[in-house]
Amino acid sequence: SSGINAEYGGIYHVYFILYSTIWDIKHPNYETWAGRWKTLTFITCMINCWYFIASFLHEFLLTLLLPECITKKVRCFLDKVFGSVVCPAALLVVCAFWPIYLYAPNMIWSARYSEACGPVYGHMMHSLLAVMALVEVVNYNHKYPSFFKGLVMCSAFAVFYVCWLYYQRAFIGVWPYAILHKFSEKQRMVFVGGVVGLLGVLYTLQYILHHVVHPTKSTTESTTAASKTKSRKAE
Repeated sequence: SSGINAEYGGIYHVYFILYSTIWDIKHPNYETWAGRWKTLTFITCMINCWYFIASFLHEFLLTLLLPECITKKVRCFLDKVFGSVVCPAALLVVCAFWPIYLYAPNMIWSARYSEACGPVYGHMMHSLLAVMALVEVVNYNHKYPSFFKGLVMCSAFAVFYVCWLYYQRAFIGVWPYAILHKFSEKQRMVFVGGVVGLLGVLYTLQYILHHVVHPTKSTTESTTAASKTKSRKAE
């Protein structure tokens, strides 16, 4: 069951929402157009919030109030969203943030952010996302969509955020990340394309990890049959 991780994930993300909406009003982006929704980190955090809170409600409330046929559909939908968007996006935020931050902190996390939010808050956002996603992968056997269908959903999310990036540039004339200002147009396209490619790699790796930790029934049966055949031949 995903109850334990849903509980702690739900509690953490409720805290994140409260912190972001009540105490974090001094964030440099708070009063600007689109606010903190400019960045992939905040969007991913909110998607994780919705997923873990929905999982928490499903685990501890919906299963008691709704018929099993409905709760199964809800769980199936949550599983598809997790495997296609929630987990890959969480891993991307961590894998994209830390190399840039360690090389040139101001290119990805400006000093204004640290003054407003504190470095601990920033490091939590860019670390716990991946930790919770990986714990969820290992802890619970999700019903992932097929690899191709999941990849299509993951690609749709990537296209959405790339369009959102360029819309921000066209609408307010700035990029949400300082590093994007440093590149020429071609370099920027290569960088964005590389990040999208990294998202595809991370999607594939977490998909493989999930199926290794939680093999399907057909895989288990074929493995068992193969071992029995070998033992018979040995006899």
